[in-house]
Amino acid sequence: MKPRLEYCGNYLEINDFHHNIDDEKNGDPYNCSFDIKVKSGLFFGVADGCECDHKELKKFIEMLEDMILFKIKEINFVEICYGNRIKFNCDKTGHITVSGELKDSEGSHFLKFEFKTDQTVFPDFIKELKML
Repeated sequence: MKPRLEYCGNYLEINDFHHNIDDEKNGDPYNCSFDIKVKSGLFFGVADGCECDHKELKKFIEMLEDMILFKIKEINFVEICYGNRIKFNCDKTGHITVSGELKDSEGSHFLKFEFKTDQTVFPDFIKELKML
C-alpha cells in the first residue's frame, strides 16, 4: 500500500512503510519507518529513512479527517529521524496548500516544496494511511 495524495500532477506519497509492533509495545518511538516521495511542479524528491511513532501517525490521520471537515486549519507533521516536515493549510473554501521540506538520509540534498489541492482528494489518501 502506497498512500498517495495527488492533485493536478503534483503528489505526496508514502513508500516502504514498516511498523514494528514490538518496538511500539516497548515504548520505542522509532517504531515506524518509511520514505516520503514528493513531486511538486517540475521538482521531485525522496526523503528516505523517515521514522515516527505509530501513535503520532494515528493522531496525524485524525487531524487530516478533522481538517477536511473544517475543524482544523493547519497541520504540521514532522518525522523524528531527520526532521522532514509536511504542512497542510486549509482555507475556508476547502483549498489546501501542501508544503514542506525534505532531505535525504545523508543530508546532502534538500527539497522545499508547495502545491495546491482541495479536500476532495483527501478521503482516499486518509483511507490508504489507515491501512498502513
